[in-house]
Amino acid sequence: MYSGMYGDGAAGPASRTILNHAPVPGVTNMAGGAAEFGFAFDEYPGATGGPYYFVDVRNAREFLATTDSSGSNQILLPNGVLSAWVVLSDAPSIQAFASPAEAKAWMGTERYAQLKAMLLSLQYA
Repeated sequence: MYSGMYGDGAAGPASRTILNHAPVPGVTNMAGGAAEFGFAFDEYPGATGGPYYFVDVRNAREFLATTDSSGSNQILLPNGVLSAWVVLSDAPSIQAFASPAEAKAWMGTERYAQLKAMLLSLQYA
């Protein structure tokens, strides 16, 4: 997690599947928009490595099922951007979950509950 003057990134076309999401009441972006915690995965056209799973906090509109863009987990705040995410795999080339069913099952674990509670508790003042 970081907050400050940072803001690079790239996005591309992706088909997003939302597994879970919830409002983060303590974070509102500079435009007054809501932030949300979420667990989702993106599938990219032509990619062969399987879905990209992520758990993070984003602008609420980022947790809509889409085929337009992979988007960004950067939330614009007065001091720059906030990015808060969970590292799911030790290496980008290793899939975090073998299947969407395995990812859904992980949501029933204590670890998932702890990570979700931590991200939902974020506040920006």
